[in-house]
Amino acid sequence: MMMGLCVGDIVRINARHYPNHVAVEQGDLRFTWRELDRRTNQLANGLLKLGLKKGDRIAILSPNTLYYWELFFGLAKSGVIGVPLNIRLHPNELVEYLNYTEPRALVAVPKLMETADRLMAEVPSLVRLVLLPGGTGGLAYEEVLSSGEAEAVPAEIAPDDVYMLCATSGTTGTTKAAMMTHHNAVQAIQTYLAEGMNVQPGDTLLQVIPMYFNAGGPASMFAFGKAGRGVILEDFTPENFLRAVQAYRVTHTILVPTMLSMIVNHPDVEKYDVSTIKCTTTGGSPLAASLLRRAREIFGNVFFPQYGMTETYSCGLLLARQDQHTDGPEHLTRRLNSIGKPHVGVDCRVVNADGLDVAWGSGEAGEIILRGPTVFKGYWNLPEETANALRDGWLYTGDVGTVDEEGYVYVVDRKKDIIITGGINVYSVEVEQVIASHPAVAMVAVIGVPDSQWGEAIKACVVLKPGHTATEDEIRQWCRDRLASYKKPKYVEFMAELPLSGTGKVLKRVLRDRHWAGRERKV
Repeated sequence: MMMGLCVGDIVRINARHYPNHVAVEQGDLRFTWRELDRRTNQLANGLLKLGLKKGDRIAILSPNTLYYWELFFGLAKSGVIGVPLNIRLHPNELVEYLNYTEPRALVAVPKLMETADRLMAEVPSLVRLVLLPGGTGGLAYEEVLSSGEAEAVPAEIAPDDVYMLCATSGTTGTTKAAMMTHHNAVQAIQTYLAEGMNVQPGDTLLQVIPMYFNAGGPASMFAFGKAGRGVILEDFTPENFLRAVQAYRVTHTILVPTMLSMIVNHPDVEKYDVSTIKCTTTGGSPLAASLLRRAREIFGNVFFPQYGMTETYSCGLLLARQDQHTDGPEHLTRRLNSIGKPHVGVDCRVVNADGLDVAWGSGEAGEIILRGPTVFKGYWNLPEETANALRDGWLYTGDVGTVDEEGYVYVVDRKKDIIITGGINVYSVEVEQVIASHPAVAMVAVIGVPDSQWGEAIKACVVLKPGHTATEDEIRQWCRDRLASYKKPKYVEFMAELPLSGTGKVLKRVLRDRHWAGRERKV
């Protein structure tokens, strides 16, 4: 057990017992566990020499890179809190998020220098720019390392200390920062390993999920629980993934359903040797039963579909391999549409509006709530939002589900109207606010509609002001200029009116039903 340990201890332990095993690798660059321990000590000490102290924040602006994991471990040793940034966000969105989290330093990759310069200019809390290898214009990353001693860091770190702020969307549609502790991280690693995702020295995790997402970065550290190796792909394509699996003899990976669909439908998928894979974790959105069946035909019984969220360090419920029945009686095969049962160490309930558990097998829907050691500490500087999410030790997820006669949980809707496109959450209110600011728009409702590639696509239902005109392209461009590209609507429909309830609320269910008739919505 790793009770009482902190994230930095993982590196120290592996360096002591597996010093010459490769820890992280990208292209021609690789570090052993001994080297990674030394470098993360240097990084931590170097950051403290810059004047940063325990509890300060440092933002990270980069695509997938070996240095991301080095930063995670180095920051954990220093007590400085990491703030990974979604590089797909519009600069306006990044400025807003950083002015909320108030980091003192920014670590950036050279190819994003234009964005980094803007952030340095518009975020008053930022006083240091550190550039990852390959660029000029700021303090060089390797300079920070070389300035620090290789000995253990003097910072006093406790398991309940926050080590990472992970971005998430909340009830207002604005981005919030979930406070993840060292204890959350270590317990998540323990949970993953206990559930059969066991990593042994010599095993290899292929990192393809963006590392600025919780599931792609912090949560993927389960691979390092016992000296596993992390291999990083900066950009995902089905071809890159399949080549890397074969070349590196990959044993573990994490995918969102959209990625998995692209892989299994690739015309050359059968030409690659994927027999080394023994664990593929999926999350971000529910895994359709048809996709799971197809994936198992290619990869075998190696899938671990999970239900979780940033606030639970991606731990929640798991559809175990023995429950993935692709044929047989209906009461067994229907489990493929469920999110399974709770992870080890996680408690789950489905409660009605009165806070009472719904009856198993009744078909009654209620809110899914979770409790356990991986549940986050709260939202950064948002006490009201924290109190609303965390009640009596339970995390209220905002997801609506049912429980069958045997205790398997099924998600039936999302109270928050989140649209999941390509495994990424898009909050409809955020898009609506931007479209509503267009001078010609009177009312707007944003919904998710079926999409064969992305699972869901974004559609805007727009009512124009009398005497005003606008085109679909104009609305999309308006969003493109103000939001990340993946948040802009794929479809725009102009309507005379929106369906309203008696209290004047837009009935999004009515709008969605037109598109989802005869289909099972997986969110």
